[in-house]
Amino acid sequence: MDNIAATSKLSRLYIATGFVYFVVGTILLALSMSNIIAISRDPIFILLLYGFVTQLIFGVSYIFVPGVSRHNTTSYKAIILEYLVLNLGIILFESVAIADYREVILLVLGLAALIIAALLHAINMWRTILGRRLNKID
Repeated sequence: MDNIAATSKLSRLYIATGFVYFVVGTILLALSMSNIIAISRDPIFILLLYGFVTQLIFGVSYIFVPGVSRHNTTSYKAIILEYLVLNLGIILFESVAIADYREVILLVLGLAALIIAALLHAINMWRTILGRRLNKID
């Protein structure tokens, strides 16, 4: 599989995962607003923000940025790592927040994973815009 096909496949994975988070977040919000379950709405909005919006932005950017910059130097391995770290952060943070279990170390690890994923994405986008490839990650 060439880099363009692999990147396209991962873009679709980001977008599909984002919609899964959107559906889960919407269901949780509806259940919370109808007082069927007692969940604070803050973790639900964070799930919708990071789970849906961020996944959608990351996925779409891997489609549009290479086309606009006319470079396709995105690293398939870096995209996979970014996807895994982002989802690990979302799951860690949300599982602690929704369960109202205040394990500080898990919250910090979840937030750190979200930050690392955002930095990986920014680096990959910047490399694509400049048309450079880092051989260490590829």
